[in-house]
Amino acid sequence: MSESDRTMTVPLRRAAPPPTRYVEVVSPGVPSPFRAREGVVRVGRDVGNEIVIQDPFVSRVHIEIRIYPHGVEVVDLDTKNGTHYQGARIRELKVNGEVTLMLGKQVSLSIRVGDDAPFSDVTSPAIMAPPPTIIPPVARAAARGERTELIGDSAAMQRLRSGIAKMAPSPLTVLIEGETGTGKEVIARALHQQSPRAGRPLVVFDCASVSPNLIASELFGHVKGAFTGAVGSAEGAFRRADGGTLFLDEIGELPLDLQPALLRALEARQVKPVGGDAYRAVDVRVVAATNRSLEAEVQAGRFRQDLLFRLAVGRIKVPPLRSRVEDIPALAQHFARAVGGASIAPSVLAALASRPWRGNVRELRNVIERAVMLNPTPGSAVTSLDDDDDHDLVMPDTLRVGLGAPNVTLEAEVPFQDAKQAAVERFERDYLLKLFERSGYNLSEAARRSGVDRRYLRELFKKHNLDPTTLRAQRRP
Repeated sequence: MSESDRTMTVPLRRAAPPPTRYVEVVSPGVPSPFRAREGVVRVGRDVGNEIVIQDPFVSRVHIEIRIYPHGVEVVDLDTKNGTHYQGARIRELKVNGEVTLMLGKQVSLSIRVGDDAPFSDVTSPAIMAPPPTIIPPVARAAARGERTELIGDSAAMQRLRSGIAKMAPSPLTVLIEGETGTGKEVIARALHQQSPRAGRPLVVFDCASVSPNLIASELFGHVKGAFTGAVGSAEGAFRRADGGTLFLDEIGELPLDLQPALLRALEARQVKPVGGDAYRAVDVRVVAATNRSLEAEVQAGRFRQDLLFRLAVGRIKVPPLRSRVEDIPALAQHFARAVGGASIAPSVLAALASRPWRGNVRELRNVIERAVMLNPTPGSAVTSLDDDDDHDLVMPDTLRVGLGAPNVTLEAEVPFQDAKQAAVERFERDYLLKLFERSGYNLSEAARRSGVDRRYLRELFKKHNLDPTTLRAQRRP
């Protein structure tokens, strides 16, 4: 063999993969930090959050810590008492390294972002500490001694639990249907927690809260340079949920032109990032929710029938609160305890059972939380709801025609439909102004009081050329 024919064995090496980003959160009263690699970490008073903080000045869902492959950001959810960093109130904050935030008036929260050291050589890997993991919600709830099941023992709730128990272990795509405020996300979390994917991510994607021109990127990801501002690549919700569950909330709001791409993702379990030229396989269970009749949307041409068939392999209908009034006492006591209340007097429970609850469980929770916070004797039983001013919003002056309402003019010379439209627009504008004032000029509080979704409330303000920021600045002293 000549010298030139000799070969040399070279140790196998591989290129270092990008570092794996993780987030560590230290919250008050918790000895060990909460750790997560991906997805969204919610922080607030609500027991459904990943990090629960019981403080009267912290909102139910106060902030979201959003973990992306390209970075980490903290988003304040338009809270009443705000989130502060270095003395300044923030709406959004990109986190590098470690930061300390003030939530509300007195809660300090530390967030640290780190990268796992990558392997650089197959024969001598770097020594690494055990990787941080996402703690399953069931385990966190059990450690806090909380109930993880749905609350209520009515026949409707028993049927609901039975349906969840049957569908959770399977990989079926599930469509959850129900009115606003019935707890569709709670159902989705229960499906995830009771499934074999419970230890993997649950990624929530709200189809109604993302700008239509960004939905494809947020769902399927994008490559660098795919559009103006795409300075790096992003995985998208499907790939962040790989191995776990993707919850598509408000699926009826998904634009028609994006529905074929979602249909392919559901059928082939493949997604193609915006600007990319290849599909990537994903292992994701999809759970979707809507407060609309998708059959009616199909008839109106706003929703694809084949997508509806693919989403509704399994179907769960969440009952409205008015159809299970026997669950109201248990729900009310649960919400009271969650915010530090002792109990609720029987007379108050009886009064609660007689209400129509158009906002369902969400409205009930708002009423109870407010009653506990305004209780003149903290720690004692709640004996009054103290929410009379909420009911003042039901019939503004513009609707009290014939009841001595001021400044109401009926235009009998114009067509009925035109007159009706003008009256409705006057009502909406007056209602919004009065609602916003009574809510302390806080949009989230206004949404809670009215039982209207916050995003839709913003659209109503925009429709009537009302700017919340300007209204706050012009508020009466």
